[in-house]
Amino acid sequence: MSLPEIAMNKGYVCHLNPLCKCGVYSVLCTAYTEDNVGKIFFSCGSMEVNIANRCDFIMWFGDVELIGWAKQLVMHLHKSCNDFESKLIATRNELAIQKEEMQSLSVELVKTRTELDLNLTDKTQSLEFIKSEMKKLSMGVYDVWNVICGKN
Repeated sequence: MSLPEIAMNKGYVCHLNPLCKCGVYSVLCTAYTEDNVGKIFFSCGSMEVNIANRCDFIMWFGDVELIGWAKQLVMHLHKSCNDFESKLIATRNELAIQKEEMQSLSVELVKTRTELDLNLTDKTQSLEFIKSEMKKLSMGVYDVWNVICGKN
């Protein structure tokens, strides 16, 4: 049985579960294979930690077997959950990409604003210099006018 064909029912690992061949408490799982859909079983407890080192321990829990429409419903719900999980992962990946793009744009915006602030400061200083030069020039023109008019 492969991992996509079983679902871990987290929270059902306890000291009452039988020990598997690894000496670890087994995990309560639900089968989603065509033949055993919906059946509950215990599986190697190491599978949550290290899939490569798990043993082949399986112990069926009870004799409940789904038939007919119930089997089809469970398979349909399992497929729907897998589809939803795939879409969720894709959405999370898209959000991560958009977050990176937003952070990049934010850095670019700060850099542009800093450049604009520096340009504005330069322009303001240039304007102040021009005003002071014009004031000096106008004072000089005023003095010349007074000399021409004989007021000095």
